Amino acid sequence: MKNLLKVSLLTTFFLATASTVALAQEYQTVPEGQRMTCYHVYSKGDAQKFSPKRGDWSVGVTFNPATLGYQLKMQPKNGEYAGAFIADNATAKKQMFILSQDPLAAVRVRYYFNESWALRMTLGLNGSHVDYKEYVQDDLAKAIDPNSENKVVDNVISNLNSGSLAVAAQYMAGKGSLKFITGFGLVYAIAGGGLNFNYGNKITDLNKVPSSMPMTMPPATGAKDPTLNDFQSTLGIAYGRPLKRYNVGYVQGLGITADMGVEWFMTGRLSLTATMTFTPVMAIWQPKTYAIYEGFSSRTGKVEQYNSLVSPGSHAWLYGTENIGCNLSLNYYF
Repeated sequence: MKNLLKVSLLTTFFLATASTVALAQEYQTVPEGQRMTCYHVYSKGDAQKFSPKRGDWSVGVTFNPATLGYQLKMQPKNGEYAGAFIADNATAKKQMFILSQDPLAAVRVRYYFNESWALRMTLGLNGSHVDYKEYVQDDLAKAIDPNSENKVVDNVISNLNSGSLAVAAQYMAGKGSLKFITGFGLVYAIAGGGLNFNYGNKITDLNKVPSSMPMTMPPATGAKDPTLNDFQSTLGIAYGRPLKRYNVGYVQGLGITADMGVEWFMTGRLSLTATMTFTPVMAIWQPKTYAIYEGFSSRTGKVEQYNSLVSPGSHAWLYGTENIGCNLSLNYYF
């Protein structure tokens, strides 16, 4: 087996060497001003036919490394516990905010009206749906039998999403395989979500503080880390637990985007683009955000829901040239 492996490696090395030598010899016979691929020899004039023309489409994948430092936490990190990811929302009691940055990765489609002008659409999405469950003590079974070890299930459903859609006109100029490109258009962005809670033990007049998963209970006295329960006693409700938390809401933004760079047609219908992008102006709207709690009210003698408002809604204008990025993309034309 080892000998066979050695023979295979030597054969592969020999064929690769022979091919390289043959390719080098053939290259010497190609007249100056022409280029060669593994299959054909193209002249400079032939390379022109790879330029986009009226009716051509391109699909590409874009990457913006500048967005790494501004990425919203919409998904658990690799190796992160789902419960820890959800519990982190306890530190975000105020409204969320989004910056006018391109998505880290996106899909781009272009349609060419002629050799110079194209309509471009770029879509980037990021999000998660986490249904986290945890066992807690069954209070009813415990009340009937103090030795009971029955369990019920609490769960928290986290829905966090972000997306960006940019529509722009693109202009291309130049001859040969390297061309100048610039674009100008509009970008719409949305980001946000919320938490929904379901409990195995119900609140009753006999069980006003039922067993629940730790992240939904008020923090213990002297504890440094917050929990998802920051309820303050009110309206005769001494203890409340969250049913819904929309502290982040859904932020929406509409702005102007511009870019400038180059596109290199490597071979066939493949190209690489590298552009500097920025969003000089963006308007942002934040809807009313809130959290809903449930608890037993001594005033009414029954379980009530309390709406704790976080914000009546906000808006903002972002402007300047520092909302900048570097966009790299690989494209295929058809």
